[in-house]
Amino acid sequence: MVWLVWSCLVGASSIWAAHVVALSARELPVDTGFRLQATLLALAVTFIGMFAGFALSTKRNIRLAPEFGGIVFGLTLVSMGLATSMAQAGAPTAGALPSVSLWSLLLGACLGAIALSFVPQLRAPRALASATAFLFLATMTLHLSVPAPIAPAAQVGSQQSPLSLSDGQMMMVALVICAMAVLFAATGCLLDRQRKLAARRAYSHLSLQDSLTHLPNRHYVQKIATELLERADHQGNACAVVLISLDQFKAINDLHGYRVGDTVLCSMAKTLTDNLGDTVFISRFYGDEFLVINPELETIDEAVEFARLVRSLARRPIQWHSYRLSIRSSIGLAVFPRDGNDLTKLVQRANLAAKQAKSIGGNLIQPYVTGMEEANRWEAGLASDLRNATLENQLSLVFQKQNLARTGDLIGYEALVRWRHAERGPIAPEDFIPIAERSGIILDIGNWVLEAACCEAVTWAAPVTLSVNASPLQFSRSDFVGLVSTVLVRTGFPADRLEIELTESTPIEDHERVHETILSLRKMGVRVAMDDFGKGYSSLNTLQAFPFDKIKVDRAFTRSLETDPHARAILRSAILLGHSFGIPVIAEGVETERQLQFLQEAGCQQVQGFLFGKHLLPSQIKKKQSRLRQTGT
Repeated sequence: MVWLVWSCLVGASSIWAAHVVALSARELPVDTGFRLQATLLALAVTFIGMFAGFALSTKRNIRLAPEFGGIVFGLTLVSMGLATSMAQAGAPTAGALPSVSLWSLLLGACLGAIALSFVPQLRAPRALASATAFLFLATMTLHLSVPAPIAPAAQVGSQQSPLSLSDGQMMMVALVICAMAVLFAATGCLLDRQRKLAARRAYSHLSLQDSLTHLPNRHYVQKIATELLERADHQGNACAVVLISLDQFKAINDLHGYRVGDTVLCSMAKTLTDNLGDTVFISRFYGDEFLVINPELETIDEAVEFARLVRSLARRPIQWHSYRLSIRSSIGLAVFPRDGNDLTKLVQRANLAAKQAKSIGGNLIQPYVTGMEEANRWEAGLASDLRNATLENQLSLVFQKQNLARTGDLIGYEALVRWRHAERGPIAPEDFIPIAERSGIILDIGNWVLEAACCEAVTWAAPVTLSVNASPLQFSRSDFVGLVSTVLVRTGFPADRLEIELTESTPIEDHERVHETILSLRKMGVRVAMDDFGKGYSSLNTLQAFPFDKIKVDRAFTRSLETDPHARAILRSAILLGHSFGIPVIAEGVETERQLQFLQEAGCQQVQGFLFGKHLLPSQIKKKQSRLRQTGT
């Protein structure tokens, strides 16, 4: 709109001034002048008409808008020429006005319509040249509206107004007005260009800066990468590249809100900036990751010490009102030139090291070691193969008995998934389940296991319980309850015989969704057990937060209870917790009589392990039940 106003201001004043100059240069038999108010009114009409015509020509939602705008433009020019001619005091115009005006109006409208019809294609040079040519011709038509002088001088001499200006004076006024319009528009264009340059510089700065922490972002890191490494190389120094990845940052957002999460990030940025030297480069690299680069270390040992300093700063608690948040961070370290010669590779390797630190528990420093890329590629390849495992019938189920601790009676089976790779053979669950969790493939695997296990269990003669594992990721999905209901209907398996074990070895991030899912499952009659108690991130908090029907103690404590007093204490505490909550406790990993005896004495109600038999294939369960029916037991 601003550019349109400037264009019309310059165009209208230039065409009007040119016409005034042309009228002033005519040789007439009388002395003439211009009525100032009428002449300026012609200028205002020209500006308004030109603005209306140009604005109309840009309307894309009106059919033939450019042509209509051109007609308005052409009529405006001819009308201005006629009005300016009429404003020339003393000019003889009587008689010739109607016929001249009609033809000039018609010609101006046609030429204007043709000129502005090229507006949609103005980016093409040919269209621009054509539009310019026809605009020029349309402008020339205004001179056709000036009638020839026909009256004698004696008739018009007395008609001059005392408010009129002479031809020379009006010519100067027109040129001054035109010059002022051009100067005003030129000044506006200059200011607009300066504003755009300033905005471009501001946007460029913002594009290299994180808007939340005001630290440089990763785009700025890439921009100065060469300079940092050249400085370290020139001085013969080691350059430490430290990647800080916050552990469980999403849980902070979910539990306390995004405002607290933003406070954590800003506090982390301020702590690092205030305590590290000016020569240290600090960046918010991505989401909950910070990158710290120190190009002025002399040895690799100093790089390790620097990483420890960064870790101590990253672990400082953050105060938020009445909360005191403890921050855990997984830190990866790569060192120039030992681990790479360009920053891209160093950052990649520091990131691999941070992922490795997080995968083994987090809250520690992991330097990059040779072979991490191969391990990462192996995991990526395994994840790719795992996606097709359910489609290519590579997954299978085995079942492990669950028994009463006092009598040994069978009460149910737990379904366990196994994967036989087409080329690599059997792959242990502890190898592919974590990969499935991290990649999200656990959703497809979990759905397959649930349906396949229910299909098998519905054929069992004994009405025992079926336990199926599910990850927090599955519980966090809004469609999980619907999936379970669909599987139960499709297979005909009774809901009161299904028990879903929520694996507590991975963090539960969406607490509200998981809580709603558990309540909905219990309304259906499905029981929900807490799996891997004692091994997870916050077992007691999890047990308190969710209405579980059973506690399942991790096998690591059962296996160690004969030699580790701490394991025995944890088992006793878990059993007492179950009694206080009024829910049974099952201990897995029972392999010896001494372990069973301890659990019986501690009051554990249910047990599971190789003491009662190894994993059974579905066909073995059917054969065993068939033999029992034949013997009548």
